[in-house]
Amino acid sequence: MFTKAGVGGTFDTIHTGHVRLISEALRRANTIVIAVTSDEFARKLKPYTPRSFIERLTRLKILVSQLSRGEIVKFEKLEDKYGSAISDPEMDLIVVSVETLKTAFDINIERLKRGLNPLHIIVIPIIRDGYGEKFSSRYLRNLIDEYYT
Repeated sequence: MFTKAGVGGTFDTIHTGHVRLISEALRRANTIVIAVTSDEFARKLKPYTPRSFIERLTRLKILVSQLSRGEIVKFEKLEDKYGSAISDPEMDLIVVSVETLKTAFDINIERLKRGLNPLHIIVIPIIRDGYGEKFSSRYLRNLIDEYYT
C-alpha cells in the first residue's frame, strides 16, 4: 500500500477512464490528491471550452463520494502540468493514462532535482468504445451534441 497517490486532469465530462484512474489510486493508497485543472489552464489544454472549475470539481466530488471507502481524498487546483506532485515529499505514487505518461516522467525528473524520491507510476490503458474510438470528454461531448441537436 502506498502512502499518497496523485492523479490529475481536467475532468470535464466524467467517463469510464476517469473512474478507472481514480479507482486505481483509491485502491493503492491511503490518501489521494486529485489535481483539477484551473479554468485558465484547462482553456490552454483543450480545443473546446471546458466546463467551469467549480462545476468540474463538484461533479468529481460526487464521483469520489461513490467510489471512496474511507480513504482520505484531497482536491487541489492545477495551474500547471505538475502541481504538488513535484514538491510533496509524502507522495509516492502517481496514476496516469498512457497519454500523460511523459508528464509522470517529467515529474520524476523534477522531484529528483529537488532531492525527492521519484514516484511509482501506474499507467491506466486507454478506454475505447465498441467501435474503437477513445473515450474522452471531448468524444462524449460530441456524442451528446449530436444526439440532442
